[in-house]
Amino acid sequence: MRKKTPQQRILLFGSSSLLAAFPNDPPAEIGVEVTLDADFFLDPDDEAAREELTEVLGKNRDYHNATGHYGDFVDLRLSESFPEGWRERLVPMPGFENVFALEPVDMAVTKAAATARSRLWRRLGKGGVERGMKDINTIVALLKGGRMSLDTLKKRLDGMDYEPSLIVECSQVMREIEALV
Repeated sequence: MRKKTPQQRILLFGSSSLLAAFPNDPPAEIGVEVTLDADFFLDPDDEAAREELTEVLGKNRDYHNATGHYGDFVDLRLSESFPEGWRERLVPMPGFENVFALEPVDMAVTKAAATARSRLWRRLGKGGVERGMKDINTIVALLKGGRMSLDTLKKRLDGMDYEPSLIVECSQVMREIEALV
């Protein structure tokens, strides 16, 4: 991937980003033992490069078929929904010069919000993906393992500028998380 994107930073987000923050921890302890994909931004964004990388490393491509793992190369504009200051908190990926990962609390905010959003959309009949408990369980594993502060998570989630219905749903997700911790 570095050969195809030599001038760009590669930003890893989603559950796989935890592998940068906790490179020596077993995946099961950080809640990513079943992660098959890695979500990436190119910075600066380059749609043509994203499409080329998806052809090689994307879902149902040769790499995925050979290894069981794949990459999702996403438009950088999606990061507009990340907590303020996320770029300043990026974690360097060990062994890679220009690869950085979302900091664990920022990742948890995006996961809590994605779970809340998917539940809200399903309830409103807008479709969406059933996220199940995977994201909640990852957040709980981080909290139980002392790898993240519940207060910091709440503070960053409370700082998000969401519509009222999503704020209510995020509060429900946080109550579920707290009940499991």
